[in-house]
Order: sequence, then structure tokens, then C-alpha cells
Amino acid sequence: MNRYLNVFLCWAAMALGLPAQLPATPERPNLIIILLDDLGYGDLACYGNPKVNSPHIDRLAADGIRFTQAYAAGPVCSPGRAGLLTGRWPARSGVTDAIGTAGVRWNENRRLLPPTTVRRLALEEITLAEVLRDQGYATGNVGKWHLGAEGFLPQDQGFDFNFSGNQIGSHKSMFGPDYGINLGPVEAGEYLTDRLQAEAEAFIQRSRDQPFFLLLSHFAVHRPVDAKAETIARQTPRSADPVWGLVPEYAAMIEDADTSVGRLRQFLAEEGLAENTVIVLTSDNGGVRFWGSNGGLRGTKGTVYEAGLRVPLITLLPGMTGAGRIEAGPVHAVDLWPTLLALAQGAPPADLILDGLNLLPSLTAGSELPSRDFFWHFPHYNMHGSTPASALRSGYYKLIEWYETGQIELYDLETDASESQDLAAARPELKQALLARLHYWQRTTEAQLPRPNPDYPGTEPDLPELSPFISTRLLPPDDPFHTRY
Repeated sequence: MNRYLNVFLCWAAMALGLPAQLPATPERPNLIIILLDDLGYGDLACYGNPKVNSPHIDRLAADGIRFTQAYAAGPVCSPGRAGLLTGRWPARSGVTDAIGTAGVRWNENRRLLPPTTVRRLALEEITLAEVLRDQGYATGNVGKWHLGAEGFLPQDQGFDFNFSGNQIGSHKSMFGPDYGINLGPVEAGEYLTDRLQAEAEAFIQRSRDQPFFLLLSHFAVHRPVDAKAETIARQTPRSADPVWGLVPEYAAMIEDADTSVGRLRQFLAEEGLAENTVIVLTSDNGGVRFWGSNGGLRGTKGTVYEAGLRVPLITLLPGMTGAGRIEAGPVHAVDLWPTLLALAQGAPPADLILDGLNLLPSLTAGSELPSRDFFWHFPHYNMHGSTPASALRSGYYKLIEWYETGQIELYDLETDASESQDLAAARPELKQALLARLHYWQRTTEAQLPRPNPDYPGTEPDLPELSPFISTRLLPPDDPFHTRY
């Protein structure tokens, strides 16, 4: 019997309160999530981009399953991470915007008063690391956290080991001696992606005698965008192609991250761990259109259009049939929590409200993914030009509600993935039905809504515009877009 099917059957038995028919020495897989930051839907060759070099990630997709309709839990960093780690809509935890001061400037003196986003993921939330640690897993976070400061760090949320994870949402340089993420002085010229890779390998070596869960959360490919000089030299200038063209430094940054993925797989093979290690690769939100690619999808990071939410997702389950499978059914970041726990032969706490779905039955049996509704709640302004909005995907239909204007947009993603044909006027009954469903969801999750600003001056503030990429290794201190907390 396929060992992953066996794991699923064991999980199902435990969930139903039945005695699990486990083998004498059950083999629980190691679990690794590689989380890239701001990787766009069109930023990889295996997702159709002919202008980027990503051979190791492409090989991961060829050996595993590539999802073409995978969604982040939010359009910016913190909610995307909160949803992934809790298996719950970010509206439930209140983490609906980037934690810290990153969005404050864009939310002042606006027509609406956005709700105050919480500044940490509450300790009452049950993270994937916590439930896996209870299952006997060694748990490690290497890289970006951005879900709270002292008292709410990875080691407070179920991780035995934490390297560099803190409240900081962005590095200030990809090169040492100062990354700007409170690591202290490091070797001049050291590359941040390489450092995180080395720390990940060290954690795996220390933990190899028990099953382990590693969250390898790269700062790449978030700005400031930079890469190794030799990698940049291999890139071509960005063409006039608005769909697939990449800024050379950004394309090189992806290639350097891809090299890290290849190193990780080689290391696992050398350590004899590859055949029992599950790898998941994805992004915390969509990409920034000024230097990356979203593959023709509408919008950019920070918006609830598809480009802000649809992300690459690749899963590798060694020994599972169907390598090279392309899964076109929609899935959501909140699904990773119950799916990985099922692989670990664990069951969620009985009283926990989970919004994610265990995908293991479909992945092992090759059956169609169940249809369900997805929700996003982003009641904030931001530097990417978005105004407060919420969105719902139900089947192929997607509805967006804009709070400043009250405008409702409706799209059929089956025929219009680029969201260019608004059907709201043509389908009023469907629009009202989906809007009612969205409002019901908001009430049940206690989603916080924006309200009119009684002190609105009548004109929008003069805010800097996010402009096309300008290469820099180190962001100047007066850069209005660089707020790392």
C-alpha cells in the first residue's frame, strides 16, 4: 500500500474515533515548507515564464504536483503567513494587514478609517508547529516571521528552533555585513539566501533522528531586490513584454533562490532523507508587477485581484504516484495546515474551528478536489494602490466589494482569469447571492470593517507612488516605501 494512502487511512480512523490500524513502526514523513516572499504567479519557468531560469523548482514540479489555482491567505505578508500557519481565515485572528508600521502612512487621512490590525498572532491561535510538536516532531523556523515581536516569536508559537524570525517584515540588504534583520554583524559579502540555506541544513542535521518540520521562510524575493553579480550578469534586460518580462536583478534573485532549492534537495539526498521528506513550495502573497510577473493576471501584490492572491504552489510527496501532475482545482493556503497534519498522522483538536481542508485524500487518490468558497478580507489602504476591499470565490465566480465606493465587481474566472469582464450588472441575482454569502461570512468570523472618517479633509493625501524598480543593494534610509516593522 502507498505509504501516504496508509497515512491518510490512519488519520481518517483517528478523526472518526476508531482504532488506527498502524504498521508496527509507522513511518511519518519529515515536512518542509519553502515559503518565498512576494513570488508572483508568473515568476517561474514551470508556470509559463520563458524569461526566468528556475531549473530546480521546475524539477520539483516535475517530480511532484503543480497547482495552477492556488491562493495565498492574504494579499500582503502577515495575513498570508497567519492563514498558512493556523489553517484559518486571517479575519478570525485579526491579522489582516502587514504587522508593523508598513501600512500606517497609507491609512492616515483617508476617506475611511481602516480597523486597527493586531500587531501579533495571538498565542491562543494553534499553529501548525504546535500541533506537529505535540506529535513528536522537531520544529524549526529559519528566516522571516513577521507575526509579532518579543513574546510572540516563533519559539512562542510552537517552534523549538528559530533563526532570524522576528517582527521585521523586510531585510534592508541581501548582502552582509548588515542584513537589517537584527542578526548582528556577519561576513561582508555573505548572501542572505545562502545563509538561510546553511541554517536550514544545520537544523535538519540536528533533527534527523526524529521527524522534523522546517519552515524555510526566505526573505527573497521581497525588495530590496538584489542578487549575486555573476547571476545578474546572466540575465537579459527587461523587454517591453508586460506579461513575462522581469527586471534582471529580480530574475537573478529568483535564480539564486532556485539554486537554494536545488541545494536543499541534494542535501536531503546525501543525508538519506529524500525518500521520506515532503516538500511544499509556495509564496506568502502575489508579486509586485513593477519588477516581476503575474502571468497576465490583473493587479499586483496588495490587491484582492488575482495577481495579489494567486501564487505558485508545488508539493512533493516522495513515493506517491502521479509525479508531474498538474492540479487545476482551486486550493488555499489554509489547506496546508490540515493536510500536513494528516501526513504526520495527527488529528486536529476537536474544538478547533479550521477553515482549511485536508487535501490528502484527493492528492493520494487523484480524485477531484471538493468545491468550496474562499474568502479574503483586506479592509486597508496600502502602497500598492489598493483601497479597502473583501473578496469571495465561489466555484469559478469571484466577487469583490470595495468599501470606499460600495462598488461590487463580479468575474467568471473560468473564462476570464484576467478579470477584465465585470458581470455585476449582467448578473444581478448572482451578485446579490454572493454578496449575501460574503456578508454572512464576515459576521461569523467577526471580520472588522472600515468606517467613515469623521475628520476626512476632503482631499486625498499626497502620497508617494510606488515606481518601477531601481536597482540598489541597500535601500536609502529616507525611502518612503521601506518600513521594515
